[in-house]
Parts: sequence; C-alpha cells; structure tokens
Amino acid sequence: MKKSVGTFEAKTHFTKIISKVMAGEEVIISRRGKNVAKIVPIEKTSDKEVIQSTILRIRNLAKSMQLGKFNWNEWKSYKDEGRR
Repeated sequence: MKKSVGTFEAKTHFTKIISKVMAGEEVIISRRGKNVAKIVPIEKTSDKEVIQSTILRIRNLAKSMQLGKFNWNEWKSYKDEGRR
C-alpha cells in the first residue's frame, strides 16, 4: 500500500515512516501538492546472488571482448611490475 505525506509531516514523523517502509510499505513525499520523492524498502538479496550475477556479467563482458582464458600468473606479474 502506498501512502502519501507532505514534507512537513515526513520531517516530523520520519521514524514512523521508516518503520512503515521497513514493514514493506511505500511512502510518497509531496511538496505543495506535487510528488517529489518515494521511500521504498530495499530489495533483499543474498550476497551469494549478487556475487554470482557479478561473475556472470564479468564473464559475458570478457567473452564479448574476446579476452580469452584468464591467466592468474600474468595478472600477478602486473601487480609487481611497478614495484621494481
């Protein structure tokens, strides 16, 4: 359920609004009758899902750039290149 509040009410009752958002509600902030902001709950995703999707994006990007197979020893040499 979406609830709309004015900026003054949002400022005055911010803690209550945050509690409602944490419970899954969306709150729209309006100023002089116009909607200016929306406070929504953050989507809950596990770290594992984020890591897996990031790895997939990196692999797809490397494939599209035709970078070839990853060579760990080559990357370790780059780390030490500027230290000599």
